[in-house]
Amino acid sequence: MSKDLFLPLFDWLGKAPWSTAVADSKYAFAVIEVFHLFGIILLLGGASLMALRLAGLTMKEQKVSEVGRQLGWYTFAGLVLMLVSGVLMLSSIPNKYFHSGPFWWKMGFFWPGVLFHFTLYRKVTRSDNTPYGIAVVTAFLAVVLWYTTGAFGRAIGFF
Repeated sequence: MSKDLFLPLFDWLGKAPWSTAVADSKYAFAVIEVFHLFGIILLLGGASLMALRLAGLTMKEQKVSEVGRQLGWYTFAGLVLMLVSGVLMLSSIPNKYFHSGPFWWKMGFFWPGVLFHFTLYRKVTRSDNTPYGIAVVTAFLAVVLWYTTGAFGRAIGFF
């Protein structure tokens, strides 16, 4: 799929009323970025703790479903916060993001991460009967998808 298919979306985001407000503000982007980073912390923290539980390395006395239910709100809140702040950041300088290789790599891991999170990951983290091998593979995939997304997100500022 060619990224040019997304050019109209980037053009529209760049013309949105909030995009000029963010772009013209001296501090708005930095403040939004702090919220974006907070969302990343919530998501990665929750996913990391859940991965450790799925692998049987911590919280062994608690059921997987109990840990999943408790951490699910944090990861979901982090995901929502990342999405909202990410759209605001993207819309303030859409041309930069459109031409950024790391941005496209980030999206290449982010959207599969979202799909994975709401399908297999959710099923495994809500069940106490998942075979250990599947739980470990699920934990590994979650960590790889989310940390790779974060690494490419960080790389955007350098390229």
